[in-house]
Amino acid sequence: MKRVTLCAIAVSLALVLPPRAEAQTGPMRIGLTGGAATSSVGGDYVQVGNWAWGGVAGAFGQYFVSRETYIGLEANWVQKGGDQVAFTLGGSQDLKLEYIEIPLTLGYTQRFSGWESNLYLGLALSFEISCKTQGTSSNTSVDCDDVPGLAPKQTTDWSIPFGFGFMKNLGGSLLGLDIRYVLGLSDIFENSNIRNRSWQFTARWAVPIGS
Repeated sequence: MKRVTLCAIAVSLALVLPPRAEAQTGPMRIGLTGGAATSSVGGDYVQVGNWAWGGVAGAFGQYFVSRETYIGLEANWVQKGGDQVAFTLGGSQDLKLEYIEIPLTLGYTQRFSGWESNLYLGLALSFEISCKTQGTSSNTSVDCDDVPGLAPKQTTDWSIPFGFGFMKNLGGSLLGLDIRYVLGLSDIFENSNIRNRSWQFTARWAVPIGS
């Protein structure tokens, strides 16, 4: 908790300090992102499910086709799932999922006085790297493939990410915050209509490249 507090203070100080110089306005940017995600699942086979917190971290690139418009490509590790998910077939489980998520986005940027705001919409393909369940009265996690009665899991997941953020010019680089909602389009398990939904809150640091 102390580390999270220190990181939050550092980000806040960086955002309120005035920029040393205008960041390079090249056609491309590369950067890193990290933060927290809160996720749940929904669908015809889910009676109720609580939101669960997890992590998100990765890297991104942006290509500006104009001063205001960019195409973004990311590669993120994301935790999803939900707590106390009650399925219509019976039983209540904590569902813990991990993905490598690759969003392709189209964004709009507005710049003003050393700041910029961003709006974006895209399509993401995720590759599952872990799927585990845990009974609400148990401390032991079990691989989804080993749960009796659970349909075979899907190893890929399509989703729609959309969100907004803002960044501050620090002189040679930019630092900011991003809020994103990811709407799952694919079933987590075959023919289950159980799908992911996730909010992601991240800090983003970027360096312009090119001329």
